Amino acid sequence: MAKKKRKHFIKLNNKIKSLFNNKPFEEAILEFDDDTLYGLIMLLEGNLDSIERINIIKYLRRIWSEGNYNIRRVIVSFLEDKVNLVKNAKRDKVELILSFLEDTDATPQEEETILSDFMDKKASKITKQKVEKKLFYIRMKKILDEYSKLLNITFVGSSDIEFIDNHKIDINGKDIELSFIHNISFNSTQKELLSKDKEDVISILKELKKEAIKNKENSIKTFLNSIYNIEYLEVDTIYDIFKSIKEPIKDLDNSPIPLKIVKKILKKYLGNDINISLNSLNFLISKSYTIDLNEKDIKFIINISFSKKILYNFIWTNKIIDIVKEFEKEKDSQISYFEQYLKELIESLKDSIYPLNFSIDLLNEYAINFLLPYINNSQTLRLKDKIKKRAIFHFNERFKAQKEQKKREILLAKTIRDFKKLFPVARSLNREIIFHVGPTNSGKTYSAMQELKKAQSGYYLAPLRLLALEGYENLKKDGINVSLITGEEEIIDEESTHISSTIEMLNSDIEVDVCVIDEIQLINDRDRGWAWANALIGAPAKKIILTGSSDAIKVVQELAEYLEEPLTIIEHTRKNPLKFLPKPTQIDALEPLSAIVTFSRKEVLALKSKISPYYKVSVIYGNLSPEVRREEAKRFREGKSDILIATDAIAMGLNLPIKTILFARDNKFDGLQQRVLTTSEILQIAGRAGRFGIHENGYIGALDHPTLSTIKDKFNKKLPDIKLPISVMASLEHVTLISDILQIQNLYQILEFFYTNMEFDGPFVAANIDSMLELAKIVDEYDLDLVSKYHLACAPVSINSPYLERVFHRYLKLLEEGKEVEFLDIKNMDKKAISYTALLHAEDRVKEVSLYLWLSFKFSDKFKDIELARSVRKKLNSYIERSLREATFTKHCKRCGVELDLSYRFSICDKCYNNLRRGVRGKRERR
Repeated sequence: MAKKKRKHFIKLNNKIKSLFNNKPFEEAILEFDDDTLYGLIMLLEGNLDSIERINIIKYLRRIWSEGNYNIRRVIVSFLEDKVNLVKNAKRDKVELILSFLEDTDATPQEEETILSDFMDKKASKITKQKVEKKLFYIRMKKILDEYSKLLNITFVGSSDIEFIDNHKIDINGKDIELSFIHNISFNSTQKELLSKDKEDVISILKELKKEAIKNKENSIKTFLNSIYNIEYLEVDTIYDIFKSIKEPIKDLDNSPIPLKIVKKILKKYLGNDINISLNSLNFLISKSYTIDLNEKDIKFIINISFSKKILYNFIWTNKIIDIVKEFEKEKDSQISYFEQYLKELIESLKDSIYPLNFSIDLLNEYAINFLLPYINNSQTLRLKDKIKKRAIFHFNERFKAQKEQKKREILLAKTIRDFKKLFPVARSLNREIIFHVGPTNSGKTYSAMQELKKAQSGYYLAPLRLLALEGYENLKKDGINVSLITGEEEIIDEESTHISSTIEMLNSDIEVDVCVIDEIQLINDRDRGWAWANALIGAPAKKIILTGSSDAIKVVQELAEYLEEPLTIIEHTRKNPLKFLPKPTQIDALEPLSAIVTFSRKEVLALKSKISPYYKVSVIYGNLSPEVRREEAKRFREGKSDILIATDAIAMGLNLPIKTILFARDNKFDGLQQRVLTTSEILQIAGRAGRFGIHENGYIGALDHPTLSTIKDKFNKKLPDIKLPISVMASLEHVTLISDILQIQNLYQILEFFYTNMEFDGPFVAANIDSMLELAKIVDEYDLDLVSKYHLACAPVSINSPYLERVFHRYLKLLEEGKEVEFLDIKNMDKKAISYTALLHAEDRVKEVSLYLWLSFKFSDKFKDIELARSVRKKLNSYIERSLREATFTKHCKRCGVELDLSYRFSICDKCYNNLRRGVRGKRERR
C-alpha cells in the first residue's frame, strides 16, 4: 500500500516538472504570477494574516511539503489547467498574427520577429494595421542599415542623418585635428527611400555629406577668425583646450572647456563665493546673497543649471554677461517672491488671531523669526506654502489663550453693557422718581424724610455714617421700627420696616416702598459718585426720593429718561437769608457761634493754637472719627465752646447752630491738585450759616480780602450743571461674572478690566477706583478666595498711613492662614497727646478700629474681638477729645528751635534756610 502511495506522489512531482521546465514545486512556485497564486489560495481556502506575495509562497510551500496527496493533486490539477490555458492563448495569438500576414510577402524570418514582438501583448490590442506597420519598420531598418554601412552614416529619427568627419584647424600657426559630428536634415521621408533606386539614394546621400562638410569648414573658418576677440580666453589657452579634446564635437563654439577654466572665468564675473559642479549633462552654479530684513541678515543661495552646450557657447561667444543677468534676475525674482510671501503670511497671521490686534511690526518680526530657520536650512527664499501654514498654526497656538481671553472679554462686555439691567428688582417695579431740589437749610431733606415715615417700608441712604445715625434716630423717635447699617456697625431690629444706612451699603435685592437718596449731587464725586449712581439706578423701591442741589437737575432728568421712569421735581428755597460781611474778620474780633473753615488738619490745629488763648474752641476735620466729630459738635451746640474751626467736613452730616461762616482760604488740595473752591463747595459750606429756627440770618465772611473776594464772586454764580457720563462701579456680582467669563481669580486684573475696557450702552463710564486697585494689588499677594479679596479691597483703609498698611498686611496674613484675627489692646495711654505725631497715631488707631469692625461684618468668624475694639475706640476718642480741648500743638525749627506755625510746610525756618544757602554759596566761591 505504501509503495502504491509513493508511486502516486512521484507521478504528481513529475507532472509539476513537466509543466515548469523540469523544476520542482518549491522552485516553480517562484515563476507563478500573482493571479495564479491568489487563485490557489482561494481554491485551498487558505487563512492568511497577510496576502503579500512572500506570505502566499511560504504558505503554499508548507502545505505542499506536508505531503497530503489530495491537496497536492488539487494543486497540480489547477496548475495544469492554468498552463493549458496559457498555451491555448499563445497558440490563438500566433494564429491571429499569422492571419494578418497572409496577404503580405513576409519572409519566415520577418514572421518570427513580428511574433516575438507581439507575444507579450494582449490579443485584443493586436490589429492588422499594427502588424503591417511593424513589417514596414523591419524592412525599413534593413535598408537603412545597409546605407549606413556603405556611407558610414547613422540615421537619426525619420529625417536626420549623422556622421563623423575629421578636420584640421590652425590656431596661431599650430595645427590640431578634431573630429566633428555632422548633422544633415534629410528632406525625403524614409518611406520614399524604399521606392527609389539604390544608386540614386546613395548619390543623394553622398552629395548631402559633401555639402555638410563644406558648411562645417566655413563655420570653422569663421570661428577661428573670432577667437582673437574672446575676452575670457587667451589664444594659447584655446589651443590647449582644443588639443585636449578627444571626443567628436558638433561645433567649435560649443566645444568643451575644462572645469578649472570655467570656474576661473565665472568667478571673475560672479564673485569668489560661487560654487560650480558638473554632471554628465549640466553645470550647476550656486551663488550666495544676503538681504537685510528687520535688521537681520538673511542669507540665501541661488542655484541655476546650464547645459554644457549653453554654458560653453556663452564663453565662446563672449556672453558671460548673460549668466550674470540670469543670476540678478533670479535674485530679484526670489526677493520679490519672498516679499509677497511675507506680506501674505502677515495678512494671514493678522486674520488668524482676530480679535487680537497686533501691530504690523510685531507680526513682521514674528514671521521673519519663524521663517529664518527654514531659509537657513533650504538656502532659498522660495519657501513652500506648507511652511506658511505651519507658521500660522504655531502663531495661533502661541496666542490661543490670549485669543480665547479676548473673546471672553468681548462676551463679557456684551453681557454687562446695559448697566441698568444689572438691577433686575428695580427694573421690575415701575418706579417713579421725585427730586426735592434746594440749597442748604431749605427743608428738602425734612420733606423727603416725612414721606419716608409715611411709607410702610423704606430705605434712607446717607452720604455719611453720622447722617445715617441721625436718620436712624429720627425714624426711631417717631416710633418706626428701623435698623441701622453702616460699614462698621449694625443695629438690627428684627421687626424693622425701615433701614437707615450709608449709601454704599444698599442691598438692591430687598424691595421697599420708598427709598430716600440724600445729597444726589454727590453723583459727581470723583471717588464715591458711583454709589449714588448705583443707588439711583438700582434702588429696589417703587418710589425713589432724591434730595440735592440744583446742579443735579439736568443729570437726574437725563437718567430718568434713560431709565424710562417718570420724574417729578419739587423746588425748595432757603428758609432764612444769607448775608455777606462787608470786610474780612480779624481773629481778635470773632463773635461766638462763628465757624472758621479751612481745608487741612494742620491748618485747623494751627488756627486752634492761635485762637485758643482767647476763645473756647471746638475742632472738626475729616480724619476724626464720627464719634469725636459728634462730641465736638455737641460742645459747640451746647455753648461749651465759642468758636468752631473745621474743614469742609461740616458741609453735611452735622446740625450746628452756626451764625457766621468764615473762610480761612479759598483753595484746597483735592487729592490730585491744589485748586480754587468750586461754586458748589462754597454754597454747601456757606449754607451751614444761619440755622433755621435759631438764627434770623446767616452770615458769610473770610479772614482776608482775597479770600472774601473769591467767595463773593463764586457764591453769586449759577451752579454749573453736572454733566454725563456718570461713574458706575463694579459690584461683587460684576466681579464674579467677570471672573467666570475671563477665567481669572486675580482681583486687580478683574477691576482693571472693568475700569479700562468696559463700554456701556447708557450714559456711564467706569468709576475711578485707584484706591481700590491699590488694595487689590495687596490682597492678590495672599491666597484668598475672590469674594474675600473683593471685600478686603473695599475695606476702609488708607495705605498712605504706614501704620495702617502694616495692620492690613497682618490681617491678611492671618486670614490666609485661617486664623482668628485678634485686636491688640492699648497699653499705657497718656491722658492727652503731647505732640502732633501722637495725635496722628491716635487717629490712625481709631481708623484701625473702624477697619476691624468693618471686617467683622464680612468675616464674622475671624474678627471676634468686637467689644474690645469698641472699648479701645471709646478710649481713643476720649483721648483725642481731651487732646483737642487741652493740648496746644506746636512745631519747631529743627535747627534753631524757634516755634513755627503748625501749617508751615518745611522743617526749618526761613532764617535757617537762608543761612544754609549763604554757607553753600560761600564754599563754592572759595573753591
